[in-house]
Amino acid sequence: MADLFDLTSRLTCGGSISGYEHGQIEALEYIRDKYFDEMRREPAGSYVFIRHAKKPGHPRIMFDAHMDEVGMMVTEVLEGGFLRFTNVGGLDTRILQAADVTIYGKETLYGVIVSTPPHLQTGDRMVLPGIDTLMIDTGLSKEKAEELIPIGTPVGYRFKLTKLKNNCICGKGFDDKICAVAGIAAFEQLINDGYEGELILLLSTKEEVSRAVVAAVYELKPDYAIVSDVCCAWVPECGKEAKRKTTVGDGPEISLSAITDVRFTKRLIGFAKKNNFKHTVCVEATSTGTNANDIPLVGLGVPTLLVSIPLKNMHTYSEVVSLDDVADTAALVAGFIKELGGERNG
Repeated sequence: MADLFDLTSRLTCGGSISGYEHGQIEALEYIRDKYFDEMRREPAGSYVFIRHAKKPGHPRIMFDAHMDEVGMMVTEVLEGGFLRFTNVGGLDTRILQAADVTIYGKETLYGVIVSTPPHLQTGDRMVLPGIDTLMIDTGLSKEKAEELIPIGTPVGYRFKLTKLKNNCICGKGFDDKICAVAGIAAFEQLINDGYEGELILLLSTKEEVSRAVVAAVYELKPDYAIVSDVCCAWVPECGKEAKRKTTVGDGPEISLSAITDVRFTKRLIGFAKKNNFKHTVCVEATSTGTNANDIPLVGLGVPTLLVSIPLKNMHTYSEVVSLDDVADTAALVAGFIKELGGERNG
């Protein structure tokens, strides 16, 4: 299997703030050269990787994982080289103060979001500052900052990938590039096993702010779509009534929803049970909050299922996943695609 830690490092080391995913081009070219026959960028920004069929008759299988991450955008340069910013996607203001960031300006620069020391705080300390009151300290003069950091410059959390115990890792951008890692590993297993059908990896863009995935799927017209995203793993403070009971280390989570294809999903669940793949099942009756909401309705319809990787601390610079869960997801997806064989939808 692919070196999951190395692949995660390659995919998360750069910035791919929603709308600015092209900053990852070096990693994308590495993926193309190592695993696929073709890579192209769709007009709406998504990247498509294709492993051409070696034998006709197989269904067109598409694996989707969005490659964008939450971040920020510069709105104003202040005296002292401080930057005002706004959010791109769902930022958690509780963890922003004192966060290390990377500024993707005319040069790649580092900064830190200003934090007011407790000695200087006034008023109710329990009230969080609004994002419009926070600033990034660049260490530059205003003049130099204006030169290097135009208004609209994307900003992301600073890259740091840490190994934890029990094969867990901590870093930024796992939502959703860790699922791209699982998809690539699944396709590598299929290729090594001599799978002869066409394989499509869609690294879709702008998922955190839009549904740009629809444009790419409309052009690709897959017979089946497997969407993979992260899901919120259970942690103790969630309490007994938490929406999800899946924990990191439980394997992938399969979503049962009226939005996705119920028969296709139950077929995956049956396959997982029959072959003793570690997994859990959750109910997301009317919405998954992922690209799996939209892909089923593209064109004449695409049978779609959602399989997720449990993640803690979502939308922060310290997201935690288990590489065992990534490997289990890859093995489940590869085995299921192999079982589909030459069976086309309908």
